Amino acid sequence: MKEIVTYPELGKVLEGDFTPDLPVDEYIVSPGEMREPVYDVRDFGAVSGSPEVQTDKLQAALDACGETGGTVLVRGSFISGSLVIQSHTTLYVESGSTLTASRNVDDLIDSSRLMQMHMGTESSGGAFLLVKDALDVRLTGGGRISGQGAWFVHPPRKVPRLDPIETVMLPSQEEILEGKINTVQGSIRTEYRDRIRYAEDKYGEGLENLKRPSAMVWIQNCRDVTIDNIILHDSMCWTLHMDACDSVRIRNLVIDDNRHVANTDGIDLTGCRDVTVKHCLISCADDGICLKNDARTGREMRNIVIRDCRVITVMNAFKIGTGTRFPICKVLVEDCSFDMPDLYPGSVSGISVESCDGSEVEDIVIRRIRMHRVSCPVYVLLNRRNQGKIPLTEDGTGLSWGGAIRRIRLEDIRAEDADLPCLVTGFTDTAGDGTPVRRAVEDLKISDLSVRFRPCGEKVRVPEEIREFLTDYPESNAHGDVDACGLYVRHADRLSLENIRIAPRPMNTRPLLALHDVKDAMVGTMVEETAHVEA
Repeated sequence: MKEIVTYPELGKVLEGDFTPDLPVDEYIVSPGEMREPVYDVRDFGAVSGSPEVQTDKLQAALDACGETGGTVLVRGSFISGSLVIQSHTTLYVESGSTLTASRNVDDLIDSSRLMQMHMGTESSGGAFLLVKDALDVRLTGGGRISGQGAWFVHPPRKVPRLDPIETVMLPSQEEILEGKINTVQGSIRTEYRDRIRYAEDKYGEGLENLKRPSAMVWIQNCRDVTIDNIILHDSMCWTLHMDACDSVRIRNLVIDDNRHVANTDGIDLTGCRDVTVKHCLISCADDGICLKNDARTGREMRNIVIRDCRVITVMNAFKIGTGTRFPICKVLVEDCSFDMPDLYPGSVSGISVESCDGSEVEDIVIRRIRMHRVSCPVYVLLNRRNQGKIPLTEDGTGLSWGGAIRRIRLEDIRAEDADLPCLVTGFTDTAGDGTPVRRAVEDLKISDLSVRFRPCGEKVRVPEEIREFLTDYPESNAHGDVDACGLYVRHADRLSLENIRIAPRPMNTRPLLALHDVKDAMVGTMVEETAHVEA
């Protein structure tokens, strides 16, 4: 059947949507390996270059491989709807070849039915490639898997911004409380959000709420998974979702998404264990590498190593949160670079550690990180958004009142051309029976942190009393201005700061550091370096 485009008026690509000159060859280092037997999709009737949607023929090759184990070879260019991959299968998209998602949303949204038909179980949501309850699965080959993301979202309100912002400004606290946070003209928050392409009617403009899949590649409840030497391109939503999986290796991966298609996270790890992410290049519109553990998993997430990755995103480069109900622990992130080479404003944050829905986030080490044009280098937040709507107890106890963030170490962090101060905050509140509730960030150590601010103007409006950030969706640019230019810490216990170097803008009037309700703090060397000056 010829491809039917659900939303034919969409799909336009603008200058700045994709990162130019992405160094793909530095990350795709091997064509990968094929294991016998090999099932060539062309032997099942698939025709390279055909405008037809060839789901049945491609799925037939995958089903045959699922019976024996082996390799499904994609050599050429093929359009398909949702496909299901089974145990002991290598999907090998050969270098120069492309497996492309249909622009007909019904070919993709109906993937839960397809999963049930092929595997006797329901999928959690629509995706292009689905793997569930499988062992020993690999995606490799050096080729490209493409989602055609711009065909499932509305055009942006403004074209991508390629020129610098002259004056950095956040919404004021009054504007935030009045619900104007996303519409304040001139704020860096609005500058990037006006350029995002949403599937929903985000601003009440009478637009249709569009259908689209939940992910391009969704791998759920699997063990022994390898993703390597493959290009994931132009996702329509989350790009690679590893969901409650064990023993996962992701390496030599390139993600090249449209940087303005909403919700196109790069790699999402949800409730996973024993995962290594190494030597990956990620360019996307939402969180680059994101760790979650929501209420569905029912288990602890642990032993995650992320190393030698480059992330380019308009949102958060590395993030823990949101969707944080069950524990996340034993995470190491090291030797990574987070940067924004061409768009303005820069990335929303570089390192973001959040617990919003009751999760205990513990034993996190992040070190040797280099950032360039990341607005907020470090953002650590504990609040009680309570996504699961757990009833609040009268005495302020239980997960509905928030989880914990403890034993976090940030070491050797260098950020150039930042826009906003680093933020660390827990919260205080009052329970129904009048009991004071205090949730502090615990045992946070920051050492060898250097932040140099972008040379430009700034408009700062610090309120007399900075409100508690209790139930809001956490983003570093959603707080408004605070009373420090370098590092703001509120509600923290056992804080250690050593060798903190801040180079603010020349017009700065705020202190480098502000501590509020911080107990047992050790503040070592803190230096104000020479401010950036325009050449």
